[in-house]
Amino acid sequence: MMQIKITKRGRRLIYLGVVVYIVFLVATLPASFLSSYILPSVQATRGVKLQSVHGSVWQGYAMDASVNRFNLGRLDWDLSGWGLLFGDIDLDVKFKNQNSKGYGDISFGLGGKTRAQDLELQFPAEVLQPLVYGMPISFSGELRGSLKLLEVRRGEVLKSQGRVVWQSAALRAPQNIELGSFLITLEPMNDGTKMKISDEGSGPVITDINLTVKGNGEYKFNGTLKARDERQQHITEALRLIGRADSSGRFWIGRSGKLQNW
Repeated sequence: MMQIKITKRGRRLIYLGVVVYIVFLVATLPASFLSSYILPSVQATRGVKLQSVHGSVWQGYAMDASVNRFNLGRLDWDLSGWGLLFGDIDLDVKFKNQNSKGYGDISFGLGGKTRAQDLELQFPAEVLQPLVYGMPISFSGELRGSLKLLEVRRGEVLKSQGRVVWQSAALRAPQNIELGSFLITLEPMNDGTKMKISDEGSGPVITDINLTVKGNGEYKFNGTLKARDERQQHITEALRLIGRADSSGRFWIGRSGKLQNW
């Protein structure tokens, strides 16, 4: 039998070739690998779904993406390899659909925690309608926000820090009233978030509302609303259906509950 003797230098070249080939395979993994093998570990707890994926696992896009019931539309991502070494999925993402868009850094960590940083978001206010479930009001407008931090672990953590402007805010029930713009500031509170909602001094309703959301999904909000011009009877009558009036003309509102499906 003929024997082939491989020199020390030859073995090094073979090892180098194997390493280069493995690196090539990893670098050219199709985007479907992310949705088929990496994301299933987080789909059960975070409801992440990707459809019609293209590109590579490191840089790709899905034509249809969603998180729980919120549709993101097209989602583009860049995946960091360093995070995978520590069991995290670190993504630089941007999304856009017909009504919403945003971008930022998102990390899916061990234990079901999702962490996002430097998020820029724009979405319709109707997305937050479940917060007032059971109250005889509905609203509209557009929310534009900058979130420095967002941490989520379903049933345990819902922590955020940043500010959101509610532009073209309006009540659509019990009456149709344009409200102007509101500023919403968010600060972490243990494993939850506290929010303050105030008007920007020009709308028809003077607003001062505080909202807290705990990590387990329990929420509570209370505050006051008052017509800036009390001669506008249609605004006063609408507020009367929402809250309880005091002697100063302010209407007190309050509600507590728990986020659905949390």
